[in-house]
Amino acid sequence: MFEHNISPIIFTLGPLSIRYYSLLFACAFILGLYLLKKVFEAKKIDTNLVHPLFITVFICVVVGARLGHVLFYRPRYFLSHPLEIVMLWKGGLASHGAAIALLIGVLIFTRRHPLTFYQTADCLAIPIFIGTSFVRLGNFFNSEIVGRVTTVPWAVKFLQYYEPAGAEPQYRHPSQLYEVCIGIIIFLTLWMLLKKKKDNLQDGCIFYLGLFMYFTLRFLVEFVKEYPMIISSLPFTMGQYLSIPFVLFSGYILFVKGKIRKYEG
Repeated sequence: MFEHNISPIIFTLGPLSIRYYSLLFACAFILGLYLLKKVFEAKKIDTNLVHPLFITVFICVVVGARLGHVLFYRPRYFLSHPLEIVMLWKGGLASHGAAIALLIGVLIFTRRHPLTFYQTADCLAIPIFIGTSFVRLGNFFNSEIVGRVTTVPWAVKFLQYYEPAGAEPQYRHPSQLYEVCIGIIIFLTLWMLLKKKKDNLQDGCIFYLGLFMYFTLRFLVEFVKEYPMIISSLPFTMGQYLSIPFVLFSGYILFVKGKIRKYEG
């Protein structure tokens, strides 16, 4: 078992504080831009479209993820504190909100540029899923989105996490690190698929496989997250209820409609 007492602030310059979360969030986009260009090159798509697509993604991820957190998880709090909606440095981004905003953004982008929805979505999937690992690592440094109390050998005591009712810090699942691993696993799977099967892939395969893997694994991780249930009589968390439509839809497209068949074997 381990104790986590790392300050979320790396260093301070006057009124400016540099946080692990902000640094990792920026690194996610820098690496994402690099990988996006590599995917465009691998798929032989005009790389002049990389930067306008990147700008679209940046806006959609930031706005969508923040609004998702505000609307899905803490609407009453933010209605009472509306100015805090723009305070991204305090944390609070929802992957479900980012996913919805990205889908809308990609639809708009493809109407204005010579790319199909599936071509664009496939290109974005690889950098986006590794980007989720950077964000969750930032959550770990922030001692937020912690797991439930546990006695597993790798449990972490988040000394800077505010326990309910002022209780003493307890050992918990490092659920943020579980999601870091999820992002890495999906990234490696999709990257190897692109490299080995790029000439035999149907457009949309990478995108739907990424969605299916991410939200299926996210659904499972939610069982160990310290998130309150929506209603005490219901078995799942908000994150799980939001994951179910993504799992069902992507699974239907992959395994029923046959998006995955072309690259089998």
